[in-house]
Amino acid sequence: MSTTSTGAGRPAPETSNFPLMELPLVGFFLALAAGAMNAWSLANAATFSTVQSGNIISMGYWLIQGDLGKFAFPALAVLAFGLGSALCGVLMTTFQRSGRPYTPGVLLVGSVLLVIIAILAIVLVGSGDGRAAGVDLSADHTITAHVLALAISFIAGAQGNAFHKNSGMLYGNVAVTFVVQMAFNFLVQSAFKREGINGSTNIKWAGLFFFVLLGFAGGAAIGFGADQLLNGASIFIPAVILLALFFVALAKGFKNVDPTPGGSFA
Repeated sequence: MSTTSTGAGRPAPETSNFPLMELPLVGFFLALAAGAMNAWSLANAATFSTVQSGNIISMGYWLIQGDLGKFAFPALAVLAFGLGSALCGVLMTTFQRSGRPYTPGVLLVGSVLLVIIAILAIVLVGSGDGRAAGVDLSADHTITAHVLALAISFIAGAQGNAFHKNSGMLYGNVAVTFVVQMAFNFLVQSAFKREGINGSTNIKWAGLFFFVLLGFAGGAAIGFGADQLLNGASIFIPAVILLALFFVALAKGFKNVDPTPGGSFA
């Protein structure tokens, strides 16, 4: 993959000049939140709440098996994710046209909804298949767990649409296949050329993307561990992360918090 981008040739701004939601540490924590969301939905509903490629594969499998009942759930997960992204897109456009930042609203609403989902998971789902017997993707999971997983997918869609840039570069904090691709692309490019796009080194770009991957995997690990103690605890992790970022944005007076428009990718 070429390292030429639509934004090439411009020196990269200092990290402190990037909007809040483009900072590398924020990208790490957003990926951590996504990993934790997947931990619960995978264990309790046998689905990925953020990584929709897995759900689409599942749709194809159950379709060829002729099991429309099991086909329906991953299809609904993809739809819920898409609706979350679409609604967030409407809100983003509305706020941008009025000159207001959309980041605070997305963070706060996402946090509140996740707290509600976490409480419902603890009260209604109980110990769950994931906690009692490990992750069993062939198990029949409860309808309640399915509904909550769909709600998480909806929030993940909004998060992925609202926050999709890291240091000026397009990336995915809820769907990381592209991040894996970019991390290894920049890593190998660094062996041939030190300087990368926008004035930053290729090895720095590789590090940024690997940092996101670490967050995603770390969030999943922490989430699975939290659910061993109390099923549903993993959902509180992204709720706390989004709320903490909201207060950081508040401390900045909600200035320079939204990701910049446009983007580049190698």
